[in-house]
Amino acid sequence: MGMIYLSSDKYGLAAIHFVIDYLKEKNLDYEYLGVKSEEENKKLEELIPPFVTKIREDQNNRGIISCGTGIGVEVGVNKFTGIRACLATSPKLAQWAAVYDKCNVLCLPGWESKRENIFSILEAWFTSSYDGDTGRLKSFEVF
Repeated sequence: MGMIYLSSDKYGLAAIHFVIDYLKEKNLDYEYLGVKSEEENKKLEELIPPFVTKIREDQNNRGIISCGTGIGVEVGVNKFTGIRACLATSPKLAQWAAVYDKCNVLCLPGWESKRENIFSILEAWFTSSYDGDTGRLKSFEVF
């Protein structure tokens, strides 16, 4: 695995703090690129491009990003080539995103996030491997 890049707006910061706790427990390298406090008000269009740029530097890099709903960051990062992002609100969704869709970015909702749920989602995503069905991925590249 390459580097894990993290980002969030002020609404996703609580979820990212749980992500950082998980990564530290697992001794995984990460770099945080988002806001520094809940008082810092950066728009997603400011946060997403530097985040995506870092992930695309190496095909082994992965990213985790959060905003209030998680939907805004999912829509935003999926606009960039080379990014396959999913919004995961459960471990099963995170697992399937890794196995079937080779998602390299995990999007998390910041509102109503709970440490136990985030840890379960991360465990499922990091321990699941892509099934190798390249036909499915290639079929999406034609659009």
